[in-house]
Parts: sequence; structure tokens; C-alpha cells
Amino acid sequence: MHTLSKLASVLALSGLLAACQDEATPIDPKTNASPMYAKGLTLAAPSNTDLVDSNIASPTLAPINTSTDYISFITPLYGEYQASAPQLEQASQSDEYWVNVTGAQLNAGVGLTMSQASSLVRIAPRGDTSSGALMHAEAIAPERVQIQRVSPNQSPQGKAANSSGINTNESLVKSMANADALASAGLTDDSSALQMSAKATPGQYRLQVSQPLTPSANYLVNVKEKGSPYQLSVKASSAIAADAQTLGLELALSQSDNTFVPQATLKQADGDMQPLLMVKQGETWQAVIPAGVALSSTNAGFSEVEITVQTQVDGRPVQRTVKSVFKSYVNSASIKPEVLTVWDKGLPNQINFELSVAEAGRFGLSGTLTGTNAEGQKVAILRTQAANWLTPESPKLKLMLDPKLIQASGLQPPFELNELELQDQGQMARLSYQATALILTH
Repeated sequence: MHTLSKLASVLALSGLLAACQDEATPIDPKTNASPMYAKGLTLAAPSNTDLVDSNIASPTLAPINTSTDYISFITPLYGEYQASAPQLEQASQSDEYWVNVTGAQLNAGVGLTMSQASSLVRIAPRGDTSSGALMHAEAIAPERVQIQRVSPNQSPQGKAANSSGINTNESLVKSMANADALASAGLTDDSSALQMSAKATPGQYRLQVSQPLTPSANYLVNVKEKGSPYQLSVKASSAIAADAQTLGLELALSQSDNTFVPQATLKQADGDMQPLLMVKQGETWQAVIPAGVALSSTNAGFSEVEITVQTQVDGRPVQRTVKSVFKSYVNSASIKPEVLTVWDKGLPNQINFELSVAEAGRFGLSGTLTGTNAEGQKVAILRTQAANWLTPESPKLKLMLDPKLIQASGLQPPFELNELELQDQGQMARLSYQATALILTH
């Protein structure tokens, strides 16, 4: 009985090897003993810092890459191996803020907050497709823009330019630039800009455009306070599960211990915007996703959360806007731990993976192969990448190696596969990452 069991194992292994050899380096028919053989191995257990999720689900959006061709690339590497973990969080900070307004609001007057003198104010026309066709707002001549101080007991909006509380005789603009001047400097969105003077000290201001504008036209008003000590920073995840109900955000305003209640807006890749409720939980804020609202409407591009804070610091009004960009994804596949390695004259030739796939799609694998030098250090040999169209019935994908390149490196075992990453190329999203995935033994 033991002999029969061994025979069955040998036959099964022979079948697997034959399947691998269909796409591997052909064996010389003149050779009596094949230099190639197969060996089953198991991936290392994931560490706490790895990204591995075996729970899979079908994507909710149409794929953007439906190619069914198998591709494979090998890139030679040299020198001591330096791990390159994926960036799981992103951080950004801002010394500016921006507001979206209409032509009607600009003609009537828009309130601005400035926390220091010499701030820069920019007005940029924006496009609008709500009517079914693209309507682009007209550029604004900077000489038709007035920015005036508002006294503390006056509202900065809805007042005429000569209303009480506004000093119409005091010039607060140091210089201005029209769309042509800004275009020559590389800003080609038909913006106009005004540099405030040293007289424009911290306080509330009112911006008004005397040029007649289309009432429904869209504009972005941007106030930047370069060098300001008041910087709003945000830290958040760069990839968010599509079914997430909240987005965690770490917010901080430098030079301030003030408590504040931020306002947040979800902006999708297609431009659709949705206000979000912000809830404080411990030291972080949670942006609550409304029921029935998707984090993204397309797999092309990124979504973002835009956060605005208004507060007072040492008697100065401070307003800041910062954004955090993220990729929404569905965990549509996972790597099974059992792999089949193919060896050529004692050196690894390829690694065959089997995936669990929720539905047909294009998936990619990549990894870095390392060897060991005489000092026992890990040295990079090559980076391997492959992609193919996989289905639940045919979920296998191979990573090719290069025995000649391995031999030429002069490195010795143990050989390791590091930085094993699985991507759903239909979503353009990383699904898993394992820093040290496989020790290749023969």
C-alpha cells in the first residue's frame, strides 16, 4: 500500500511538471536526464505588517483593463537589498484654502478670511457639465476685482462696495496678474491673481467682481498664505475598501490647540461631490459615508476627501483646506499559500501561483528575488512581474525567474522571493503585499 501511495505521488508530480514545462524552457531531447524538475513549496505566514485578506468579493465597478494577453518582465537588480514597502498612508499639509462659488456670488460679493498680510488670492474659472454639455466659465480681468476689509460688526457677504464698515479708499492690492501672465508662468487654467499688500492685515475681507458674469458659471477662489505658521495637516489611508462606512482622518492645525469642527466633502473621480458628516472619535475624525453613496463611480482615477477648518488663533481668523486622495477597491482575489516551483540545474526557473478569484478579470503579480553573498547579506538579483486574464476556473499565474542571471550574480542560497504583490489591474488596485513571501529550497 505504501508503494502504491508513493507511485501515485510521483505520477501527480510528473503531471504538474509536464504542465509547467508547456510554458517553460524546453528540455533538450538528446539529454537522458532532464535538468528541470518541480517542487511544491508553501508561502511564509504573513506578518502583522503585511497586507493579506483571504475574504474575496466581486468588484462593483466596470474594469478598465480587460486585456487577455499574458505578459512577463524581468528586471536585473544589483547591490544590497533594500526593502521597499508600499505607502499605506498619505500625509499632506496646507497653508491655503479654497471655496467654490458661482458668477452670481462673485458679482454680489464673497467673504474671505486672511490670517496674515501679503496673502495671494487667485480666481480660476471652472467647467460645468450639469446641462449635458461642457460650459467653461469666462476668465476674470484682475482689474475688475475689488478686495476690501470688513469691520467686525459687518457681514462680509451681501454688502455693496460702499456700505458702512468697508473702507473704499484704502488700496489693499499690491500687484495683480491676468490669465496671460499666469499662463506664461505655467498656470494655464485662465486664472487671475492678486497679491495683497502689507496693509491687508489679519481679518475679514470681501471680494467682489464688477465684470458681469454668467450667474451659474463656476469659479474657484483660492487664498494662499505662504510661510504661515498655521498649517492644517491630514493623515489618512491611501486605499479604502469600497464598502467602508467611514474614513479615518488625523487632523492637526499647527501653532494651535483650538478645538474645531471640520467640514468635509467627498469628491469622486468623475467630479461628483457629496458632503460628509464628521464625527470625533478619540484623537481622530471619522468622515461618515451616507447610506447609498459609493466611494467611487469609476475605477479610473482617484477619489478625494476635502477638509476645511475655520477657527481663531490668538485673535486671528484662520481658514484652511486640505485634501486626502485615496483609491477605492474591492478585494477581488487572494493568493493561495501552496505554490509549485520549477528548477533548472538546481536554480529556480519559475514560480507557479494559484489564486482565489471572485470573478474573471486581469490580475498581476510581482516580486523581488534575492540571494546571499559571502558575508551573509541579502542581495537583490531581479524583479519579476507578470499579468494575465484569470477566471475562477483557470486562476493560475506564473512568475518567471532567470537561472542565468541568478548564476551570473555569484550569490548563494537561500534565495528568497520578497515584496510579493497582487494587483487587480481592472481596478488598478493593490490587493495584497507580503514583505518576505517565500524561501526557495530545492
